[in-house]
Amino acid sequence: MGTEDTTHEFSHLQDQPDAKEDVLVIDFDNLSAINAVLSNVSEWGCCLTSDDIKSLYKTVGIKGRDANKLVKGQVTSVKGNDAAVVFAKNEKTVADKRREKRNSVNIPVKIADLEGITEISGTIVDAANNGCRVKAQGLTALPEEVLLTMKKFSRPVVAEFAWRNETSAGMRLLWNRTLEEGSDDDDGDAADQVDLEVEGI
Repeated sequence: MGTEDTTHEFSHLQDQPDAKEDVLVIDFDNLSAINAVLSNVSEWGCCLTSDDIKSLYKTVGIKGRDANKLVKGQVTSVKGNDAAVVFAKNEKTVADKRREKRNSVNIPVKIADLEGITEISGTIVDAANNGCRVKAQGLTALPEEVLLTMKKFSRPVVAEFAWRNETSAGMRLLWNRTLEEGSDDDDGDAADQVDLEVEGI
């Protein structure tokens, strides 16, 4: 209780190659749920095995038999019936980000896939340095990573969905990602970051 260490719910299986446990896996991207066998647990990740493994997308929560909370992870590869999962390094950091000062804003935004094929209009309703919440219709039709285009910003910002439903979503802002190869215009990103966090645009 109140511990700030990096242990996870499956640390009792850690570094025991033959240890296995039946788990429930929730996919936060497509809201599917599958039963799987968890094995090969380390400090940083695990293996999940299931006949339904291909229904997992990227961001998952893993619940052990007697656990009362999910361990969050990212699926990094799927081969046959096995998926490699990396635990979210910072369960604590995610909570800290939630405590990050959020500003209520009303910023019109265009949300598009990286190729610009699908684009929807929406509104950023609160924003902080590392994330924002958007309201728009049809958010589930977009891929995991998207481009946010705002009038006051010098260029689009790459973002990824932390969670979403049909009409709203929480997004992580990937300020260090750029679509132009070799672009080193970090000053523009920094200025935009300040705009989004400080100005009630």
